Amino acid sequence: RGNKKVRTKDIDALTWQLASLVEANVPILRALTLIAQQTENPSLRAVVENLRNQVKDGKTLSESMKHYPQHFNNLFLSMVQSGEQGGVLDEVLYKVAEHREKEQKMRRQIQSAMAYPMVMLVVGVGTVFVMLTFFMPKFVGIFERMHRELPLPTKLLISVSQFMSANWIWFLFGALFVFALFGRGRSSGKKKFIVDLIRLHTPIVKDFTRDAEIAKFCRTLGMLLRNGLPVYESMSLATRTLDNEVLRKRLEVTGKEIVNQGATLSASLKKIGIFPNFAINMIAVGEEGGRLEDSLNSVAEAYEKEVEQAISLMTSLLEPLLILTIGGIVGFIVFAMLLPIFDIAA
Repeated sequence: RGNKKVRTKDIDALTWQLASLVEANVPILRALTLIAQQTENPSLRAVVENLRNQVKDGKTLSESMKHYPQHFNNLFLSMVQSGEQGGVLDEVLYKVAEHREKEQKMRRQIQSAMAYPMVMLVVGVGTVFVMLTFFMPKFVGIFERMHRELPLPTKLLISVSQFMSANWIWFLFGALFVFALFGRGRSSGKKKFIVDLIRLHTPIVKDFTRDAEIAKFCRTLGMLLRNGLPVYESMSLATRTLDNEVLRKRLEVTGKEIVNQGATLSASLKKIGIFPNFAINMIAVGEEGGRLEDSLNSVAEAYEKEVEQAISLMTSLLEPLLILTIGGIVGFIVFAMLLPIFDIAA
């Protein structure tokens, strides 16, 4: 079917188009036909045509979408199903589209903020590695022919260079291991759990990771509750949208407590020690006043702002810090290499 070529933004566009057509009182079968005719991506067109054929055979839109879990997750399906049952499919589709748009916006902000520093770090570390491993050993013979006592910085540089030159293959394997561990951290299993656990205990990264996940969780939970889904089902769906495996498992415990013990959401969240007091208090006030959805949205907005500020701060601090660090290392290498020559000239 070629479904792998269907991108996230294609599904976003499909959701917006469906919402607009349904709002205009276009029957869902006709809406899918129109979208299929206008879709240029052949893979997406195949998906839409298949959805249309299933709807034509008497299935609902949510039932048809279940055949494409890689494009329509449980959150998407539950929202569409509730919209169909309540006769407000257009409103639900708009909510889903807006929700996906906000998620993509935050993800793009994080990716764009980290892209330049990561490229700079890789290039800088690679440059230093090549200088110490392959270029520096060629100068050792020159220093030995001087038959003079070498300055301490030069001795230190030679020792590091000799060690790296003798063990460069292990450094390369180590770099590949780190890339495999963190670069593919989205995979499931023990590896992802370990990576996510490290992220939650790394000084600067832990607050950023927690705030981003809290914002996503509260935004999703508020949207589901506002759409009439039960608390436990909403908790389960909102929890599954989280990227961090450690936080996800802790929140699964919270959902079970709400069902088995009849605990409130704020009391259960307080026990697991993830949410700050501000978020707990806001949720508790919302529960007491019968405005939990509004409180969750307020918490989400507050932490989305925290994430945006953190991204801005990280970008403004990380780039000059990397430049100074890598520049300082390269400067030390050049200084240590030229120091014996300066001593001779003196």
